[in-house]
Amino acid sequence: MTAETKTEIMNAWHSYLSNMQRRHKKNEGSTAQDEDYRLAFKEGIINHDSLSKKEKVELLSYMGMA
Repeated sequence: MTAETKTEIMNAWHSYLSNMQRRHKKNEGSTAQDEDYRLAFKEGIINHDSLSKKEKVELLSYMGMA
């Protein structure tokens, strides 16, 4: 995995967390939407072609999804 790929994944995750907090403060978000997004994000990492199994586990652990 290149550092750029890892940076892109982490930026997307942090952006999601920021948006989720903003939506919840405004009572615009739902837990079902959050769960759907987390599941899609997790599946995206699991199915990512350029990540090794170790890197996938590392990223998912960092995000609390392992």
